[in-house]
Amino acid sequence: MGEGFGRLRIREDIGILKWVTSANIACGYHAGDPHVICSLVEEALRLGVKVGAHPGYPDVHGFGRRPMNLSPKEVYEIVLYQVAALDGITRAFGGELHHVKLHGALYNEAAVRPELAEAVVRAVLDVGEDLIIYALSGSALVHVCLEHGITVAEEVFADRAYLPNGRLAPRELEGSVLISMDEQLEQTRQLVLEQRVRTVDGGQVELAADTLCVHIESPDILPFLMELHRWAKQQSIQIEPFSGQ
Repeated sequence: MGEGFGRLRIREDIGILKWVTSANIACGYHAGDPHVICSLVEEALRLGVKVGAHPGYPDVHGFGRRPMNLSPKEVYEIVLYQVAALDGITRAFGGELHHVKLHGALYNEAAVRPELAEAVVRAVLDVGEDLIIYALSGSALVHVCLEHGITVAEEVFADRAYLPNGRLAPRELEGSVLISMDEQLEQTRQLVLEQRVRTVDGGQVELAADTLCVHIESPDILPFLMELHRWAKQQSIQIEPFSGQ
């Protein structure tokens, strides 16, 4: 959330806040600015939504979705800078930062490169040892978090297609983003109830599912979230923020 500039999308983001339990708020490197960040943090805290930092590569033109070939030291520094900013803003509004979820290319690279995952974990720990990291289910970042004793939520996606190895299908691959709300709901049902997902080749892969990500740019995101809540209630499934308990 907060991936606009100058309050342009604040109203839309705030409407969505009412239907989620945690929000990943852009930190100004791939998108967002101080006005957007402050408005969303303040409203999230008012609604009881957990605030998360969403750090990415400093690449506004590429929306943080292009690899930048940074060193582990550089990754440590950009993550430290962004997470510390969100932590300070959240505290200024009387709340506490809940989690960190990487964005775009940084998310995907830390999922497969242990040296980058190590840099990310060190940066997060240096801001706050109680912070939770949201990481791609089964990824290198999950394993590094566990090695360091930091609480990690294994994340799955309602609106992204999966490769047979459990990684997200690259966005340049046709069908990598699920557009149909029916497809998104069916994938969510499978992930939540069965802890597995259908892959792009028609197979299945098992995935631990602690937290479900939905992208704000997904078509029909509000109808999807409303239907998700209706379905969860029918299944006696409680939607609540991840606590690690």
